[in-house]
Amino acid sequence: MVFKIAKNLFILMLLLMIISPKAFSQAVLDDLEDDAKTESTTTDKLPDLATETIKIISPSKKIFILTNEKQTFSSGDYITLLLANKLVCRALVAKTNSKNLSGIKIVKIYNSNLWKQLAANKEILVLKGDDSYFTNKEKEPEKAVVAETSKKKNDAKIHSEDDLFNSTKLEGEDDLSLEENSSRLIRPDNLLYFGVGAIEDFDVDGSSKRFTSLGGSWGYQLSDNFWVEGVAGTSTVTDYPFTGLDTQLINLEFRIKYTVAAPLYSYFQPYVGYQSVLAKSPGAGVDPGDGSRTKAQLEEEISLVEKQKKSTVVFGVTFLKRIVPGWFARADVGSDIISGGLALEF
Repeated sequence: MVFKIAKNLFILMLLLMIISPKAFSQAVLDDLEDDAKTESTTTDKLPDLATETIKIISPSKKIFILTNEKQTFSSGDYITLLLANKLVCRALVAKTNSKNLSGIKIVKIYNSNLWKQLAANKEILVLKGDDSYFTNKEKEPEKAVVAETSKKKNDAKIHSEDDLFNSTKLEGEDDLSLEENSSRLIRPDNLLYFGVGAIEDFDVDGSSKRFTSLGGSWGYQLSDNFWVEGVAGTSTVTDYPFTGLDTQLINLEFRIKYTVAAPLYSYFQPYVGYQSVLAKSPGAGVDPGDGSRTKAQLEEEISLVEKQKKSTVVFGVTFLKRIVPGWFARADVGSDIISGGLALEF
């Protein structure tokens, strides 16, 4: 009896030894399969994308200024720009500032058609780090245009913000819609100016005198460093041509200017142009009816107003000193006017 029980226990233990490894192995395999499913699900999950806005694009389209409102990326990060969840280009973050703006340098273009759609004030999706999720999704990606930024891999971080302004060129840069023009000293095409000055004309006694003038100008850059400018201003000559009467002077000018670089972010713009000064005095030559002025005096008033009018060729120089990005302190010294104020480039 004892022998029979021992025999049965031996057989039971033998069966457990045979069955247990299989069950354990199956459990391990099931765990591995579950882990693989979890990893696959994680891999297929859409990465977090930040929506930012392109503020400025350089003429060469190598340098972008982006908003960084969510502080998603920082200096040295490698990022990807997307439109409608499609890869557009790869870039390195060169610098960020306290105003939530970041300067980036484009190093690779994924899609040339989407690349052409990038423009200032356009919203863009930004992905920080690895973008393999999207590259794996695209079966036949368009041929990328790669920037030869260095002999190292594209994923290497830049070493300083100076790398943002080096002379590295993109492959196929000649095919881009905008070309970098190194000879243009002031990059934007427009310069708007407001200021106060002194314009020279005749006083009531016939002597030359300068009168305060308020006005402004608009300059347009026709080609590299060559500008055309329109000037308008107004002055008031009190007690002219007679006590109690005022004469308004309207100064209109057309100028041609050329920009020359000066130290400390400054520029000189010698100019030549044509000036026309108009004079208006509605009360001049009008008889008040009280006998205070004779006919000869009334005629002289009209003559004095006409004397204020002039048309002549003028020349001078404009001085511009950059004070903050986009703004200049400006002074004009010429045969037409002496003035000073602020100028805005755009």
